[in-house]
Amino acid sequence: MTGYTAQSEQQPPVSYQISSCGVTHTGHVRNKNEDSILVHDDENVWIVADGMGGHHAGDFASQTITNNLSLFKQHPSLDDNILLLEENILNSNSIIRKKSGNLGRNATIGSTVVCVYVWGNLLFTLWAGDSRLYRYRDGKLERLTEDHSYVEELVRMGKIEARDAEEHPAANVVLKAVGIDDRLCMDFEYFELQQDDIYIICTDGLYKDLDEANIAPIIESHTENMKQLSETLLASSLDAGGTDNTSIITLKIQQKDNDV
Repeated sequence: MTGYTAQSEQQPPVSYQISSCGVTHTGHVRNKNEDSILVHDDENVWIVADGMGGHHAGDFASQTITNNLSLFKQHPSLDDNILLLEENILNSNSIIRKKSGNLGRNATIGSTVVCVYVWGNLLFTLWAGDSRLYRYRDGKLERLTEDHSYVEELVRMGKIEARDAEEHPAANVVLKAVGIDDRLCMDFEYFELQQDDIYIICTDGLYKDLDEANIAPIIESHTENMKQLSETLLASSLDAGGTDNTSIITLKIQQKDNDV
């Protein structure tokens, strides 16, 4: 994981208030929802996790992550908070690996994860798998995470076009996830917040059925109310097919009144 060293033990001078909302749905095809979400506003943590394993308990994997991170409490030090979030996910990896071992050598249990943490004017994210973090800023939707998937590798090597990735026969093959290996290496990035930023954290159920080109106009029409935005994105994804479990968390960034 790429390290971040805080310049000071104090919060940065600009801080924001965040409105958020999370929704999750089984979809029209699956019998069980193996996604799990955490909206932990009090501690500035938001998580989506997409469990894998079917009857081998993919829901156990995703819920292990969100249950562990629901216990997170912020410390005065930013570095301590980042390390604690990472340790909680690594601990989840160990728990899931143990469960997988108990089910036998042919059992595959795992979960993608996108963990978002806000400190002052910075947003930090740790992720593994093909769940995503998007940012909507100045009318433009931008993906901030790179999928850990086979088709993403093919796109990166120029063997297929990005527009063809979701139709590829191996579109569901994930190369990195919590619980599928004894050693978990997550990606890590951080971004500076701006007034009126909107962030979308989602499992692949959203973008598989609802093309990114169709996501941006929905955000544009619902920039003020995150509950309406989350519910509209979900409804649009279901209308477009609902072929997978779908989980969405929306965040709106606004400067605190006493900072204006």
